[in-house]
Amino acid sequence: MINLADVRRPVIAGLKSYTTHTVIMADTTGNQPSYPFYTLKVTLTGQGIGQIAEAMDVEMGLSSIEQDTEMILSITCHAADIEEAHDLAYKARSYFLGKGHIELSDQNITVVDALAITNRDVFLNIEYERRYGFDVRLRMRGQESFDAEVIENIEM
Repeated sequence: MINLADVRRPVIAGLKSYTTHTVIMADTTGNQPSYPFYTLKVTLTGQGIGQIAEAMDVEMGLSSIEQDTEMILSITCHAADIEEAHDLAYKARSYFLGKGHIELSDQNITVVDALAITNRDVFLNIEYERRYGFDVRLRMRGQESFDAEVIENIEM
């Protein structure tokens, strides 16, 4: 099983450390931090990659399955100025292509790809909130163990 918090925490901590800006989950309640800041949103979770591998430990009566799983995170930089939003989005993307690739691999998270940066501006009342962002594809190995009944003998 893959726990979302086990992916979210190291991504937020690493991105915040690398960029020195606040990183919050998108679409949550609470006060908005001051500009600039990043939001993170999970847009795809649990996409199985490849075949499921099954194993059984007969002595312990446990069966397990494991499969590589892909997750897509949407990273958006919010800023008051369009150039700052762009530049900080680029810095965040660089994190995943460089230092983050190494740091996250220590948490058994593989950075598959950081997609193109796109404009994500939004119109507020009478002005725009400047946003640039990108999606990042991550891959983890999900594993689940469960009790399995073992048939020890059959009478005929």
